[in-house]
Amino acid sequence: MEQPEGDISLVRSSVDALGLHSGTALSREVGRGRQLRIRRGVYASSRAWSAALPSRRYHASMAAAALAGGSGVFCRESALILHGLPLLAVPSEVHLRTLHRSQVGLHGEPGRLIYPTRLHEPPLPRGVTRAELRAALAADRVSTDVLSELVTPACLGGLTSDSAELTVSVEPLALALLDTLPRMPFDHAVVVLDAALARTARTELPLEKSLSEWEHFLRIKRFRAAWDRAFDFADPRSESVGESLSRVRIAELGFTVPELQGRVWVEGREYRMDFEWEGGVVGEFDGKHKYLRSEELFGTSAEEAVYQEKLREDAIRSTGRRVVRWSWEDLHRAGVLRDRLTRAGVPRV
Repeated sequence: MEQPEGDISLVRSSVDALGLHSGTALSREVGRGRQLRIRRGVYASSRAWSAALPSRRYHASMAAAALAGGSGVFCRESALILHGLPLLAVPSEVHLRTLHRSQVGLHGEPGRLIYPTRLHEPPLPRGVTRAELRAALAADRVSTDVLSELVTPACLGGLTSDSAELTVSVEPLALALLDTLPRMPFDHAVVVLDAALARTARTELPLEKSLSEWEHFLRIKRFRAAWDRAFDFADPRSESVGESLSRVRIAELGFTVPELQGRVWVEGREYRMDFEWEGGVVGEFDGKHKYLRSEELFGTSAEEAVYQEKLREDAIRSTGRRVVRWSWEDLHRAGVLRDRLTRAGVPRV
């Protein structure tokens, strides 16, 4: 069966019953341009790999790193992805922990299609120096039980040639957030934290409680300041990456922070608004997926989605409110967004 476009199936080299190694044949296919070597002993169809979205190639690169024999724990941005959180950009490297100082660093050449692996030493809790932890590891004074507290299982499914689900080790969500977000640009951190807060708000274990159990790993003063800034700004009511990024851009441009997900009733129907400011200004972020994937997401055609959106905006305007809309592209054009919000009368700080 021909492989669907954009789908990736990883193949591991192996030795058959006759003692023949499939790596020889796979290497020949690499020379012919039909296969790519993703990691040592792990291959994928060149055509399928090139056709796949960057996010799919990154997932496959994480799976390949695990299949290649790496026993490390996924961390940093890789851990956030495995925990199902959105990122503003696909990471340039796959991130794993190692207990061996000699292995720390970048493994593999950065390229346009293949993501290399970067190995990191274990995170440091407050009150412990790197030298002390290295000495403890070298002398086996750090027990397996202690290290196991830094690990939780995750799954990467549908990426191997036999479609088996691959179980990997990843750092707990709270630790991954505390260790990664302070290293990110502010807007990237807010996008992740909004989504994390929104997801855990629907569970019995609020994120704040989980974070308090791991905050001793947030030990550097400038990282603490960066974390506090992002956490204070984050809002679980943001319902998409676009809405989270919009809030950051609005604040950067000097406008007041809007209320989120307000509701208004018109002729017996309830309408929800992305953003609302005092003075009757409503802001709406227009993500393309709402229209381009309307049938998949909502069971309606793109034309019907556009029509329903028009009716919704007309209803909101009928209350005397002014509506200003912007798109994903506008979030990367500061002047355009600033002028649009100013014309709509959005109040400034």
